Amino acid sequence: MKSLHALWCLRRMNAARDSTEPDVAADKAAADKAAEEAAEQERVKLAYKVAMDLFAAQDRTVGNLRTRATGIFATAAFVVTFSSSVHLVGKDSAVEFPLWAAISLLCVVLVQGFFVMMVLWPRTFTFGHSVLGVLDPRSGAANDPPVDRELVLQLVETLKKNKEQIKELAAYYRCAVLLLLAEVSLVLAAVISQL
Repeated sequence: MKSLHALWCLRRMNAARDSTEPDVAADKAAADKAAEEAAEQERVKLAYKVAMDLFAAQDRTVGNLRTRATGIFATAAFVVTFSSSVHLVGKDSAVEFPLWAAISLLCVVLVQGFFVMMVLWPRTFTFGHSVLGVLDPRSGAANDPPVDRELVLQLVETLKKNKEQIKELAAYYRCAVLLLLAEVSLVLAAVISQL
């Protein structure tokens, strides 16, 4: 009888163990899934923060390029004004300014003005995202986090579009700088040619 009782107890213990093992495994799987989702949400939040920091940097870059382009054009105006104020150009000039130099200088200033205007002309930059994109996520699920992977991917696409426009602005700015060098060189070449 003792052996039957021991066998019965052993079976009950095994049955109890077998019935709790799936619960422990299910709890462990649920905990692992929750930890994985939390880690994914942290990565999404970090990516969102990095994207917003990049938007701020792009905004500063565009502002800097526009300020510098304005400075280039102001410098070009100063070169032309200085040339006429020291009588390099005009009726009462100390040195006869050749016609070829005057026409070339005019062309350089006009082209340079075009490049400066291309930098200054308003463009459609986007330095962030729609507030409604956070308030009303596209998935429509009420329990979704406000910053999700889709929103961050949209921000990355916007960053790429802005980057292409910034590259264009930088190219126009470089052309304006080169034309400033050409402008000063023309004035000097015209003066030297008349000595």
